[in-house]
Amino acid sequence: MARNIGFIVEDQVKRWQHEQQEKKKRERGEFTPAPVIAISNQLGSAGQPLAQKVGEMLGVPVYDREIVEHIATTEKVHVEVVESLDERVQSRVDDYVLNLFRERNFDQSDYVRALTHTITSLWAHGTCVFVGRGATHIVWRKKLLAVRTVAPLTQRLRRVEDLFGVDKAGAERIIQRTDAERSAFIRKHFASDIDDPVSYDLVLNTAGLDTGHAARVIVTAFQEKFERGG
Repeated sequence: MARNIGFIVEDQVKRWQHEQQEKKKRERGEFTPAPVIAISNQLGSAGQPLAQKVGEMLGVPVYDREIVEHIATTEKVHVEVVESLDERVQSRVDDYVLNLFRERNFDQSDYVRALTHTITSLWAHGTCVFVGRGATHIVWRKKLLAVRTVAPLTQRLRRVEDLFGVDKAGAERIIQRTDAERSAFIRKHFASDIDDPVSYDLVLNTAGLDTGHAARVIVTAFQEKFERGG
């Protein structure tokens, strides 16, 4: 997994470097963040394949929770992501993160600070899709479509059974543990309830929706909020 993540980040850094050379539209040095999508997903609600489909439809990179966590806790990759920004943009990212910690009741741990800095740096590179890791609480809400994917327990159990190759009892244990861990992470570090619908622009029940239809709902909401609605 780590090697694959390394390749993903390396390829993306090359893309960013190329875009910096080719694009002369933006005034150099300004932090003008693009709109992004962040998906908070219940395990078994198909949030990750859905995010990949949304990224494919919009033609933007997708950073799922494992990749973002790995970047935030691996110094080499973290440095590459940050250093690929213009120095003055880095400074504005630093200011944003500092103000974020001042204004909100975020946990002050080194991990959360690194995670916040990494997500903000990735965001500064342009439109993308984040999955998990508290991104719905980190990105400025005016530039964010915050999505929560949910599904009935019966459907979640079937998906987890298939995903992990376990029986129903095993799937129940995995779901209970994962739900508790994710809820505790958001409560501890961002002082928020992961299941509070007001935290999101869109809460999507994926039961009865295939990945393509669900992705179109998200893409349409994104376009309505930013491309059409401003």
